[in-house]
Amino acid sequence: MKLTKIIAAGLSALMCFPLFAACGEKTETVYQAATELSYYDGTYYEELADPNKPYYNKELWRRNSSDLGGADPLVLDNTARDGYYYAYVTGLTYSRSKDLVTWESGGGFVSLPEDLAGSDAMWAPEVIYDEEDGLYYAFFTLNPPADEEAGEGISAPMYMPVVATSESASGPFVPVSFDDRNTGYPQSYAKYALFDNAAYKAAFEEEDIPYSTSGSSIYTVDRGYVDGDEGWVRCIDFSPFIDPDTGEKYLYWSQTPGAIAGVKMTDWLTPDWSTYETLTACGYYTIDDYVKYMNGGTVDGVYYEEMASYCNEGPFMIKHNGKYYLTFSIGSYLESSYGVMQAVSDSPLGPFRKLTDEENGMILSNDLGENHAVGGPGHHSFFTVSVDGQQKLMIAYHAHTNLYTYADRAVRFDEVKWVTAEGADGQPLDVMHVNGPTVTTQPSFGIGGEYGDISGAMESIRLIRGELAEGSSAERMIDGLFSCFTVCSQAFEEKYAAAASIVQTSTFEIALESPRELRGIMFYNSNSEETMFESIRNIAFVCEENGQEKVYLIPELNYSSECNSIYNIVTGQYYTIFGGGCYAEFASLANVKAIRFTVEVPEGKESVGVAEVALVGKFADTQA
Repeated sequence: MKLTKIIAAGLSALMCFPLFAACGEKTETVYQAATELSYYDGTYYEELADPNKPYYNKELWRRNSSDLGGADPLVLDNTARDGYYYAYVTGLTYSRSKDLVTWESGGGFVSLPEDLAGSDAMWAPEVIYDEEDGLYYAFFTLNPPADEEAGEGISAPMYMPVVATSESASGPFVPVSFDDRNTGYPQSYAKYALFDNAAYKAAFEEEDIPYSTSGSSIYTVDRGYVDGDEGWVRCIDFSPFIDPDTGEKYLYWSQTPGAIAGVKMTDWLTPDWSTYETLTACGYYTIDDYVKYMNGGTVDGVYYEEMASYCNEGPFMIKHNGKYYLTFSIGSYLESSYGVMQAVSDSPLGPFRKLTDEENGMILSNDLGENHAVGGPGHHSFFTVSVDGQQKLMIAYHAHTNLYTYADRAVRFDEVKWVTAEGADGQPLDVMHVNGPTVTTQPSFGIGGEYGDISGAMESIRLIRGELAEGSSAERMIDGLFSCFTVCSQAFEEKYAAAASIVQTSTFEIALESPRELRGIMFYNSNSEETMFESIRNIAFVCEENGQEKVYLIPELNYSSECNSIYNIVTGQYYTIFGGGCYAEFASLANVKAIRFTVEVPEGKESVGVAEVALVGKFADTQA
């Protein structure tokens, strides 16, 4: 057990400490009165607990875990109506929470009619609230049981789309029956299919896109209705979207296994098939590239999709600054390499272009196996939270709870940042960057609480003494970005999300926009063992007290490789967990206006990297 200093000890007596900072080849010592802080460094392991998970204070910090089990999560922000976030997962169950930390299970939320009783593969429910009619709509797919009364040789469809409605986010949701669709199908439950198969097939044929009936198909029809001359269009992972500017409704889904499709909805029950479009083809940047290749041409393939199982699924649309971002999962959910990509368009129905490595095409992944602490992060949804006067974009996704069997999955959360990058056409393009997937202790989101991540309060940073690598800058430590990739999207990561590279022991000062109450600080380390820092020294918090400046000091905060590594029982080796670092938690410090700290470059290293600095403190709207 490691507990160097206890928070309850409070602030120690006034002492005089030297603050060291390097200046060229000389070492300059600055003496000033400082009060040493007692702190907890996050390295205490409770007996009988998971050895990979040290104790942390849930009021101030968070950690992705397996507490919220489930796959294919859709998180609905229903706080304006009942104060809760709802997480809907495969199996048609849900949980709800007021803070994204403590969840209460609600069980099943769909009341299936007798015709659909015994269905399985009840996958990937997504729920949306429609302000116009005050109803909640749930979209999902299922495999109905065989209808013995339908006749001999008549099979049950796979992945039949269903829409259900409710007046409450918790249900019960009741599937909608359509008397005017699929009337020629003898199965009793055909009336519950959201899509009319004939209309769907006609829309695809009208699009006139070549397709294969092999395992690399972008469009699949399950035969076996009667003597194999009819069938059901196979589709999964439905995702509704309301354009925030026009109010128009759209529905997206996976034409499993290899494509994402979309259609404009007249209302949530009625597709306008004249607007139908195939939006992505697995392995290709655009549909035009796919068509060109199918017609004998040569095109560049998408490397990450070529490395994974053939699949585009789990779509989710988001609009930002006038552009539409279609995000979707690639690979098999049974594999560790499952991940999320992004594509962009000027229209909600395309044409879409998958982003390149330089544009951060992959936003969530296990880094082609290099991130040994995460397996299969994917099938996601986005939502926003309001904390400390800021709207933060969040991603909810699932990951494997067992890194060796890939069997069970649990829901996890990380923050998404918009970054203005150089697009493929040379023009500025906003793209998404996920600070994740994280596994180690992170600053709390603080939803519904007094304390949490207030890193946005940092206004500027300057180098006081020391030296940075050529081309690097101190601003990288407060740009809000850190990377969990060492292989994926490296062209983007190195240009926009790289750590500050420090080549000589250096002292920095961070200025806050206004004095704030702090409870903790975190320093994110480099993902490369060659450039990891070992300690942060002389962390000085400059406060205003009774019109005077007072300094509180943490003489040294060490990076614990024990808390930031994971043991692989197959290889028998320890691996660094990406997105980790060291942190200190302490009793409240009021009116902190600046923070100084020194990053040591130990002997034998040419440089060290600090990816990011994060602050935990009291939110502005709760601060006196």
